[in-house]
Amino acid sequence: MSQNIVEVENLSLKIGKKKILDKIQLRLQKGEAVVIAGRNGSGKTTFLKCLANVIFPDEGTITYSEKVSKEKIGFISDQVSLLENYSLKQGIDFHKDVYQIKDFDDTLIRELKLDLNQKIKNLSAGERILFHLSLILAQKPEILLVDEIIHAIDPYIREQFLEAVIDLLEGDQTTLVMINHTFSEIEKIPERVLIMEKGQFIVDEKSEALGEKLKKVISETEISEEAPCIFKRELSHFREYYIYPYSEELKEKFPYDYKDVNLNEIIKAFIGGQYAQKRNQ
Repeated sequence: MSQNIVEVENLSLKIGKKKILDKIQLRLQKGEAVVIAGRNGSGKTTFLKCLANVIFPDEGTITYSEKVSKEKIGFISDQVSLLENYSLKQGIDFHKDVYQIKDFDDTLIRELKLDLNQKIKNLSAGERILFHLSLILAQKPEILLVDEIIHAIDPYIREQFLEAVIDLLEGDQTTLVMINHTFSEIEKIPERVLIMEKGQFIVDEKSEALGEKLKKVISETEISEEAPCIFKRELSHFREYYIYPYSEELKEKFPYDYKDVNLNEIIKAFIGGQYAQKRNQ
């Protein structure tokens, strides 16, 4: 039986007069891997910071299961800020003291052959992220929140990071919520996709189900306006139409050649459709 680890009710937040989050309702289950996508400014990072207790909403509640204390929530931001003037060793010792950690796994640090006596501020962006992840893993988090960092790190460190996250999902049944802009390298991680627009989730689907419900039609001519096209790309000699929701009944009504799409194309279609709607308003 599934177990909710986080329950979000009517979450709303304004910055000045601008509404950033708008009555969000959400349930996250233990061990679930979720990706949040959406246009810039749609509210993704603000929502993640609310889950991390970094920002507090104007209205609504976030309720965690009894197993989730503040120490069991790990948050990795694209603006990683640690104890800049500490050495790595001092940072580790400080973290162990604060969170009462006895055993610290330095596998990721050793993989990069980092000198524990060097200053944290002298690490590269990717090294800082892996160091930060090492600290969080030592807490044995129930929830890991990852905010737009994949694009900031080189391929080798990215692979180390993703392997560590997969191990966490498989071994400790940690709930993962990540915001990302590129999806080819994380294709197999998220089992659930949330698309945000104007502070609300306009799509909340299991990845597998979403792959079955969104298809692509490639055509040299216009397709029927009645077909549920959420995004159209016009290329030199043909057009791409992204159809959602797709069904066998739809195929009977509009017998086009419907092609499968990967997660990257799925996200691109929804976000591209949002930009297209804004331009046409």
